[in-house]
Amino acid sequence: MLKYNVTGSGNFYPYYIDNRRNPGILPEVIAQILTRANIDAEHIELPAKRTVKYLHLGNIDFDVISRAWLSEQEQKSDLFRYSENLFAIEEYLVSLEENIQNWQQLRHLNKQPVGTVLGYYYYDDKRFKRVDFHSEKELIKALKMNRIEVIIIDKLSAKYWANQLDASIAFGARHSNGYLQIRLRSEHQAMLPVINDAIRSLKKDGTIDAIISKYTKTIPLH
Repeated sequence: MLKYNVTGSGNFYPYYIDNRRNPGILPEVIAQILTRANIDAEHIELPAKRTVKYLHLGNIDFDVISRAWLSEQEQKSDLFRYSENLFAIEEYLVSLEENIQNWQQLRHLNKQPVGTVLGYYYYDDKRFKRVDFHSEKELIKALKMNRIEVIIIDKLSAKYWANQLDASIAFGARHSNGYLQIRLRSEHQAMLPVINDAIRSLKKDGTIDAIISKYTKTIPLH
């Protein structure tokens, strides 16, 4: 039986929600893939930093990640193999409306303090000073309280938490643009063909789009 984790920060809305009935996009998509591929697996709830450690040690077998988040060296690691794309994901520089003019170019991050999530990957985090918070929710809170001027955050998470917390945010430069994929330890790569067949099937019959719509239809567009 495989073991995996998709909790992110634990507040990675709409991708993961700590709710058994409506657990978020990733738990539902992964459950559908595993069922269709006839693979037994167990979800292990872990904080983001421990997920990375456990995956490298082999204590869990896969997670879900965008390669756009990874440094070039990490992308080339022989430890892992990647599935077909699940769906697109974008991260942006986000600030309060009154400060967003300062964050229209990625080069403006150079040597600046930037709000990030503890345990998350950022391909260019050597260029700026990471200020780690425990979740996307905490990033938006920090912006609202002027504890940090700019954060890097997924677009949908930013919109959801800004709406929940009544924060007047705006989007600056796009930080990454990629696709979420299953990152599988390479000793299990023989399973990739059936996993990829399941992903293609779920895309073709509209299942993945339906799951995404279920969790994103209430997120404000603006």
